[in-house]
Amino acid sequence: MPHRHGYKSLRVQALGLAPSLPRVQRSAQPHEPALSLLTDLQQSPCVVASHRDGLDATLHLMMRAGVRMVFVSGADGELVGMVTAEDLQGERPVLRASNQQVAHRELSLADIMVPVTAWDTVDLADVRTAHLGDIAATLHEHNLRYLLVTQKKQGATVLRGLFSARRLEMAMNTTIEPDLHSRNFAELGQVLAHH
Repeated sequence: MPHRHGYKSLRVQALGLAPSLPRVQRSAQPHEPALSLLTDLQQSPCVVASHRDGLDATLHLMMRAGVRMVFVSGADGELVGMVTAEDLQGERPVLRASNQQVAHRELSLADIMVPVTAWDTVDLADVRTAHLGDIAATLHEHNLRYLLVTQKKQGATVLRGLFSARRLEMAMNTTIEPDLHSRNFAELGQVLAHH
């Protein structure tokens, strides 16, 4: 078969033994550029679930995709929220099922997701000059496990990427503990109201 445009086929070979998977974990230092551990959503596919999806089905989706957080889309396909594995397996579903007097299996992502309006985000312009230590400090101070990064493009705000506390902890061999002093009284009142 003739080769188009001067390209040639590479040599293909069969494997005798199963290959090992690459180890993607890397070590990092707090003074390194923040961009080095940014999950860039232009390069990495995002996992999106429907707001109508059940909690167990979403957990299975996360396990298959190898992620611990998914974005949630509404009926029109627009982003409406996000949910983490911790949200799905923590007390939030139990409290919501109790408050709504429904069975746990009847809950959907819409019931427990963190809506877009409650997201804490940083701008990509600030991330470009930040260090990993700055990102860790932000996660700690705001009690976040994920820090979403947005970018202004042609007057619109675009979700550009995210930082995962777990990924930073593994790379920097540290623990990012929540700053319990940063919890506001409204949040504390909400927690107390549910008990």
